[in-house]
Amino acid sequence: MKYLVLIMSLLSSLFACGQSIQRKVEIPKDYYALVESTIDGKPAITVVNTALRKFKAKDIFAWTLTLTMELKELAENGMPTSDESKMVIDYLESLSEQIKGDTAHPNALFLARETWDGTCQMIWQVYDPKPVDKLLKEIIDNESYPRPFEYIMEHDPKWKIVAWTKQFK
Repeated sequence: MKYLVLIMSLLSSLFACGQSIQRKVEIPKDYYALVESTIDGKPAITVVNTALRKFKAKDIFAWTLTLTMELKELAENGMPTSDESKMVIDYLESLSEQIKGDTAHPNALFLARETWDGTCQMIWQVYDPKPVDKLLKEIIDNESYPRPFEYIMEHDPKWKIVAWTKQFK
């Protein structure tokens, strides 16, 4: 099932003359590829939402959010123990739901999660970065997280930062 999303872009450029422009954006149903690989000789597990490979409205979700969480309980080669993995993934999936927001009109699209060398990194493409930045700053300020994390939000309307995800089918 696909969602039709109506995204309103308020443009105050000369071309739009300060008027509101509406675009219909079709959000594909998530479809995941799970890939086991190695990076710098260490095991890596990557989950990629491959449904976004051919997503056309990249300019609407023009901000790349990368969140990197440090893992604490590690097994071999920097991979988390099963308990650590479950706890971190459960937390990050709950956080992801908050970041995405309304499922009918999402503010973000989950793109990938990679676990490697004592870290778990998640990536989303975001429509409006302000509420996401506010949410993450509140979590950090309140220290309401199970493991320390950092994040970066970068304007990337062509999704160049995440071009590596296109290799997964």
